Amino acid sequence: MKKFLQSKAKILMVCLFVVLTCTACSNPRGTDGKTKVDEIIAIEETQVERGKVSIEGSEKEKEYKKLKDTDLITIEATSFKDAVSKGWFEGIIVWPIAQLLNFVAVNTDAGIGIIATTVLIQLILFVFTRKSQMSSQRMQEIQPELQRIQNKYADKTDDASKMKMYQETQNLYDKYDIHPFGTMLVTFIQFPIMIGMYYATMRAISVVDGSFLGMDLSGTVLQGFKNVQIGYIVIYILMIVCQFISMKLPMWLKKYQDKKDHVKVKKYAEAEQKAADPTQMTMYMSIVMIAVLYISWPIAMSFYWAVSSMYRICQTLVLHFVMRKEGKK
Repeated sequence: MKKFLQSKAKILMVCLFVVLTCTACSNPRGTDGKTKVDEIIAIEETQVERGKVSIEGSEKEKEYKKLKDTDLITIEATSFKDAVSKGWFEGIIVWPIAQLLNFVAVNTDAGIGIIATTVLIQLILFVFTRKSQMSSQRMQEIQPELQRIQNKYADKTDDASKMKMYQETQNLYDKYDIHPFGTMLVTFIQFPIMIGMYYATMRAISVVDGSFLGMDLSGTVLQGFKNVQIGYIVIYILMIVCQFISMKLPMWLKKYQDKKDHVKVKKYAEAEQKAADPTQMTMYMSIVMIAVLYISWPIAMSFYWAVSSMYRICQTLVLHFVMRKEGKK
């Protein structure tokens, strides 16, 4: 049973993602790419320009259609009761994150609000999942070694070879003190928070009507390319680069450490065929998917993803050296 769950972990996570995104919250964006006016979460009564929001599906849609883009629409404060009435996920996860973002942005700006909220949430998660996150990072670091074991037994389908492959894999886990179920726990906890942060960033009034370094965070990357807005382009490229580095860094660190420690590669690993690594393929596909999706989404989404990736890069570096120090002891 344990082996089965480990092998199906990715499928389980995808199913969880589909359940959360399809049933927990309604789509907050209109066909024009802007946040629907009735989906905005505000910490207090405020006003927003008609041109910055989508009026699709609003109870006052006919009334709003008569307004000019510069006319103001009043947004009522969103209470916890209002949020819970739309669903448990929105009330328990999306609403608190959005209101935290709004609270920080009141005395700063939307960009600082996204940075502070992202870092704070990640730190809180780390406190409760420290060991699991360390185990998860070790799992990422040893992917090349796992791939070598799989390549070693790639052409062997007999039961004895399968048992040897399983034993070598288990020995590798034991060597690096990796607990596969611990890595699943991190994903299980982080997934709803990540989705919640996504919805909160899109719906918080401080982001919908906010800016960062003079950039309107409700604008899209496409608009940035069309109007040659350098800030938009820089954030978008930074998001992709940071995402790539955050995914590859654990393996780079492991490779560097092995070279520094003069770790010898086994003969079967030296002669292995250049087979496609499914883990690497999944990573590249996810980066391409993010790059394609985010080009037509509000730049606030790209900024949030860039901040999250930069945080993961810093955390990966810190954990690597902490684990290295603990290993020496």
